[in-house]
This record gives sequence, structure tokens and C-alpha cells, in this order.
Amino acid sequence: MAEEDPVEEIEKMADKAAKKPRAKSRTIPKGKQKAKKATTKKEAAEVPAEPSQIVFKKFKVNFWRTRLHDEELGVHQQLKYQAKTRWFSKNFDIEGVIEEDDEKKYIIAFNKEQWEESPIEERRLVCRYFTIMEETMDATPKGGNFKGGVELSVAHSLIQSYEIKHAAPVFFFQIPGTINLIRCNRGWRLVGTRWTFPLLPEDKEDELQVVHARGVVGPGRNYKIYIGKKLIARVDGKPVQKEFEIEFYDQDYAKDKTFQRYMILFGCACNFMHEAEKTIKRLYRKMKNTGSSPYKPPKQELDLFRNPRMMRR
Repeated sequence: MAEEDPVEEIEKMADKAAKKPRAKSRTIPKGKQKAKKATTKKEAAEVPAEPSQIVFKKFKVNFWRTRLHDEELGVHQQLKYQAKTRWFSKNFDIEGVIEEDDEKKYIIAFNKEQWEESPIEERRLVCRYFTIMEETMDATPKGGNFKGGVELSVAHSLIQSYEIKHAAPVFFFQIPGTINLIRCNRGWRLVGTRWTFPLLPEDKEDELQVVHARGVVGPGRNYKIYIGKKLIARVDGKPVQKEFEIEFYDQDYAKDKTFQRYMILFGCACNFMHEAEKTIKRLYRKMKNTGSSPYKPPKQELDLFRNPRMMRR
């Protein structure tokens, strides 16, 4: 995703993951279920009423507003993550934590100074999350492993914006164990926002699927996640706390580790969508009439356009 990406590690992890079969293949979401046979009043009284929406999995992506947290211990803590993995860049700041079923599991880090303080033509966003590092008696602490990353591509965003005639940021998702970069696009919608990204086949039984995040009108970044017409998850954004809750309503997708990680990365991207839209809108205005932009993509973004077949030569 960026110049410091250890490409050889990506390929090794992808080969290793390919040898491990997934526990359960994704099911194809079906439409409306057929109506069941009507039950008698006596049978209805005996059967307890089910909740309208069962939550099979829950994540909470929390970006801090202060630095008064146990996981944030300043430069010393960040140096330990840098020593553990090359995915933790030198310009990263630890800025958040991710909970899985109310248990803290991961930290969030991104290039905060470059994103928030650079001129608009030089802004870049690379955000990644890692397992929380735990101190042990051994020399090497446990944790600190890279689990996924999201990057904003300004060049792809300008192309998408020119296509739909609206400011349309484009984020790229990357997770260990797969060499693919998943493109998350903002599409056009009359009311609210709309994002889509693909789920590529991993097993023989899998089909190519498109995840559709449909924005809900209201305060914060709130989305209903669909595959086809079936609601499979929800993102509930709380703008004041910079917190995004993710709930899974489909049991099979709640067990799918790949889909889990993509949804976590989508939750991370939600924190930056507003500023990303403002940045892309300003740059898009300059090219709206001419079709040309003075923006000069850095090498890291140009790499996203490279032919993968040529890269292996």
C-alpha cells in the first residue's frame, strides 16, 4: 500500500493462507423467505418471541479524543511496535483501539501529522490496525501483529469523482493473507451516501459478491450493509466520541474472518470520510472543466496503478 510495505511478506502470507481452508464458505444471501404455515394460538403461546434482529458479532472502532489511555504510552510504545513489525511506519501515531465483543483486541495507528497538517496537494492517509502488544517475561512481547490497513488514493478519487460528477473518495483495503487490494468506492446517491466494495471468491463454493453500504440519514456516519437485498450488518457512528459500532446480523458472515477485517477497515475509513470528501472536492473543482489536475501523485499512489503481472517479473 505504501513505499514501506514489505511486499515479500505479503506474498508469503498469501501462500500460507491459501493452504488453510476456511472453516465455512460464504452463503449466498437469499431474498424474502416464504411464509411459514400459520400456527395455532396454543402453539404461539408456547413458542417464545424471537428478537427482531440477532447480533452474532460486534466490533467497536474507537478513535480517541484524548491521550489518557493505557494503550497510548507515547514514543516508547510506538518504538516497540516499529521493532515488532515493518507495517508500523515511523510516522505513525497510535490513535485508537478496537474492541471485539466488548474486549479490547487491537490498536489503531495512522500518519496523523502528514494527514492533518500537510498542504492539500501533499496529503496522504495510511491507517492500519495491530493486535495489542502485551508485556511478558520474555524478551519479545506478545502481539503487535499487523491485521489490516486502509489507504486513501487521491488519484483514484479524482478519477471516480470525474466519473460520477461528485466528490468521491476511494479507499483501498489490505489484509494479511491475501495479495489483493480491495477498492472501496463512494458512489452517487440522491439522498445520503453509498459505498461499495467486492468480496472476492476464496473457495470453490464462493461467488463474486458486492458489499453495499447504504448511508442512513441522520447525525454521524451510519450505514446499513447489504449483499443483494439482505441486510447483513450495520455501522453506527457516534461523531462526538469518534466511535463506530459494527454489528453482524448474518451468522455465516459473522464467522468469516476476511469479511470481519474488511468491515473493521470500513469502520476505520468512516472516521476519515468527511475530511477526505472535503479534500477531494477542492481538488476536483480545479479539474471539473478542464479534465486536468495539477495534483502530482506520489510513488505510493502510482504503485496502485501498476500491472501486477509486470510486478512479478
